[in-house]
Parts: sequence; structure tokens; C-alpha cells
Amino acid sequence: MYIMARHYTGKPFASFVAALIYAFAPYRMGQIDHIHIIAGEWMPLAFLYLDLALERGRWRYWILFALFYLLQLLSSVYYGIFLSYALLTFVLFRYAKPFVAKLRSTNKRSYLKYLFFRGVRPVLVFAIMFIFLGILMAPYLASLHSGFSRSLDQTAGYSAFVRDFGFADPFNWLYGISYYNGVLLPYDSEHYLFLGLTTLVLGIAGVILVLRLKLIKLRAYMWTGLIIILFAFGPFLQYSTPSGAPFVAAASRFLGLVALPPNPPHIPMPWLLAYFILPGFSGLRVPARLVGLLVLMLALMAAQAVVWLQAISSGNARERKDGTPNPLNKRFRRSTTFSSLRGIVIQCLLLAIPLTLLLEAAPAYLPVTVVPTGNAIPAVYQWLAVHGDQQPMVELPMASVDSNFETKQEAWYDYYAIYHSHPIANGWSGYRPPLTAYMAFKLLDFPSDASLTLLKKYHFYYVVLHLQFYSPTIANKLLAQMESNPNLHRVAEFGYDSVWQVI
Repeated sequence: MYIMARHYTGKPFASFVAALIYAFAPYRMGQIDHIHIIAGEWMPLAFLYLDLALERGRWRYWILFALFYLLQLLSSVYYGIFLSYALLTFVLFRYAKPFVAKLRSTNKRSYLKYLFFRGVRPVLVFAIMFIFLGILMAPYLASLHSGFSRSLDQTAGYSAFVRDFGFADPFNWLYGISYYNGVLLPYDSEHYLFLGLTTLVLGIAGVILVLRLKLIKLRAYMWTGLIIILFAFGPFLQYSTPSGAPFVAAASRFLGLVALPPNPPHIPMPWLLAYFILPGFSGLRVPARLVGLLVLMLALMAAQAVVWLQAISSGNARERKDGTPNPLNKRFRRSTTFSSLRGIVIQCLLLAIPLTLLLEAAPAYLPVTVVPTGNAIPAVYQWLAVHGDQQPMVELPMASVDSNFETKQEAWYDYYAIYHSHPIANGWSGYRPPLTAYMAFKLLDFPSDASLTLLKKYHFYYVVLHLQFYSPTIANKLLAQMESNPNLHRVAEFGYDSVWQVI
């Protein structure tokens, strides 16, 4: 971000402020549990070098653009898809008008011929880039063609609501709250979209300056930011939930199967059209994540506001230096004094900006979970690491409609899977395949004949039982049934954990 802002403003300090905004906006801190959402470091460079490539047409700019674009796609498919459409939008705002004007004012044939020869470089670079894209995106696009897409109801629940821009994450030191109108706010949410007062003030000031000073290059970013925020609202514009609190999507276990009640004003937005006609949109669940791109645009606008403040400050310094002192001229002395005070105030303001940005982003604490490592992991996983020869297994309990074991708790199974080589049926993610949900439902009656038939059908070799996650009554009953079942054989036991072979 610093490199991008430095190119457009030429000011190191303004670029430093832009980099702070992009890296430490409260929104980014609230997404700390989504690694792929805070991994947006390549997007500013992709924008910058695409602009330079179109403006100057040199090989190195096209190659650098392709490199940074692919690096961003590798870092986050979400941002890769968003970035693709944002870049296209930027190019239209930046170059469509000059292209039409040039086409009208010059010989069309010669101009088109010039563009044809100039297009050889990007065509070659894009051809190589699209080969990589095809390889990288083939599984994703295949899943969309196989019907693995997000429903509009689910997308609406993960869209930005207007009031979401007033909520920071609960662990934000300055703005975080745990409850709002009686609603408990979870740590993990896509609806904490507060960007920081300093960022908003500087961003709005930058937008005004870009419009007033007619900064053509930055105007393209400004209009792109407007399009981004319109898409961030998802398929329908929603002001807030009935309680006024951020929507807790994770609380709805069947979100996407049961329609989200429409929140007013429920006005159709551009995402609704894009969902049906643009590739990739039907597979995206969280339009609100476009705010990560919006932060980029605001950071660039904020840098322009800082440049303006620096210009005022340096202008005051020049006035004091060039002015001819005249002790008999009281008006001159008052003007000089006012100019000096104004310069000091602006200098103090400029110094305070980085501090306030960091203050607004500072967490009171980080909601992290300490996990065991190495020999400290449960003994059952140490045993699995050296036994079984990569045989498929399922761990019980498996999250289903039973509220005693939450889906999020299966993240522990995911974590311990890095210590052994057995494929597992369990796991926690943003998308749960229908077969997994069906299997979890059937295994509620384990070890019934139907549940064992299902495990045999899909060639599961082991069942790992964790009795500590059951109530004592259910645990004793389940253990007795498994011990008496001829299709199960206990091969290892470690306290409440045990490993059973499906015969």
C-alpha cells in the first residue's frame, strides 16, 4: 500500500498513513481469524502496475501486474475474484473516456492500428497468466458447475448491513462492546465493518479534494470504491436487524436452507444481477468482505488528504520565511502569529494521525485459543499418528442437529488431523457438503445398523470415540452398545478416548 500511495502522492508520510490504514483498520483486526481475508497485501500492487502497464505499455509493468495478481489469487481466492472485477471497473473509469476521446479526435484506423501493436505485450502476458488461472481455478469452477453454489438467502445473511459500519469487533479496545440491545455479540462475525473515525474523516476529505482538484487518476479509484460499496451490500440493501445488533449468521444452523427474514428497505442491489450473469459470484458467500477492497480505496483518498495538510503546513512555513518583518505593522505581526499557530496545529495534527489510527485499531485482548502441540496432544492422536496406514475414520460425536456438540467444536478434529495421516469425515468450514450433514444425522443413532451400514459403504475403518463430549448417561449407554456390537472392535483406549475398528 505504501508503494501505491507513494506513486500517486509522491509524499512518504502520506503514503505511510495510507499503509497504516490498509494494514490496521479496525475491520482488518476484526477479521484476524480469517487468514485469507487479511492476506490482501498484493492488491495495491496489482492496481498500481495495471495502471502503469496501460499508461506506459512496458513489458515489466505487464509482467509485474500478472505476478501480483496471481500472488493475490494464491493468497485468497475470495480476494482474487473480487480483485478481478474491481480491476475491470477501475480500467473502465480510468481509460474508457480517454479512449473514446482519442478515437474521436484522431484517425480511427491509425489509432486502432496503434492499439493493436501495443496490445501484443498484454496479450502474451495474459495468455500465460490465464494458463495458470485455468489450473488454479479449475476445481473451484468445477464445483460451481456441479451445483456447489451459495443460495441468495445465505448471501443476504453475510452481506453488509448499513448499521454494520458502526460496529467494531467486541475485542476492540476503544469501540468494542459485548452486548447490544440484549444480543450477545460473538467474536467471529462478518458484520463488524467499522473502519475507524480517523480513516473515515480523512477518506471523505480526500474524496472532496479529488473532486475539487480534478485528480483524474485518483477519481478512477474513488468511483471504483463507490461500486465496491454498492456490491458489498449484497443482493438486497438492508439497514439493520430488528434488534439493531449485527446479524449473527453463525447462530442460524440452517442458514441457506431457511430464508432469512427480509430486513428493510430490502432494495435489490447490483449483486443480485451479478449473481446470475457473472462467473464466480454464485459461489461467494460473503459480499461484506468487499470492505477489504474498500479500505484500499479509502487509504488512497486519505493519503491525498494528508498531502493537502502537508501542503498547508509547508505553505505557512514559506510565508514565515519569505515575509519581511516590520515591527511597526501590527497587522503583519498578527497575520504572522496566526500563520505560525496554524502551522503548529497542523503539524501536531499530522503527527497525531498515525497514533490515532493505531489507537482505534488496538485490541483490548485477542480471542485466541491456546492449543497443545507436540507430545502434549491427546494420546489418542499420538497413537493414530503411528497406526492404521492412512485408513479413513470418523470421530464421534459429530456435529449435527444435536446442540450438545457445536459444529465449531469440530475445528479441534481439524487441528489434530495435522498430526496423523488418516482422512477424516469431520471438519469445520464455511461450507458443509450435504453428504457430511447426512452422515452426521445418521451417526446420532450410532451404533445402529443403519449407521454402521453407512460407514461400511464409504469404507470407514476407524471410529474414534470421545466420551467426554457426552453426558454421563448417554456415554455409558453408548459404550455398552458399542462393546456388545459384533461389527465393532476396540483397538485402543486412552481414558475417555478410544479407537474402534469397523469390522
